[in-house]
Amino acid sequence: MESQPSSKALHNRINTSISQLLQRYENIMATATAENTSHTSTAIETFQLDVESTALVRAAEDILALTRTMKEAWLFGKLDTLGEDEADVKRREELERNAVAIQKAIADSGVLKPEGGDSAGQ
Repeated sequence: MESQPSSKALHNRINTSISQLLQRYENIMATATAENTSHTSTAIETFQLDVESTALVRAAEDILALTRTMKEAWLFGKLDTLGEDEADVKRREELERNAVAIQKAIADSGVLKPEGGDSAGQ
């Protein structure tokens, strides 16, 4: 499995895919609204519509591939799209210290006996 994408790379890929999708749709609408009656211009417009619709489908496939990549990252790896700011890091460290203190207090009081304790209680 390839390395996990960074959140910046994912955001760039999302923005690029959305831009491509919107641009292709806009090109299709611009071509479809042209009012030419000659056979040559109709043939050119038909070709342009074919090219743009193929590119539109490809842009949609890119978005689907991106969602699959994100699902795989969530399931099999660590997808860090939000990151931790300084407050989150301090909060997490404080919670870890509190958990260690509670664990030590329980162990010191003898409430939980790690090996072969009396299951009937005291």
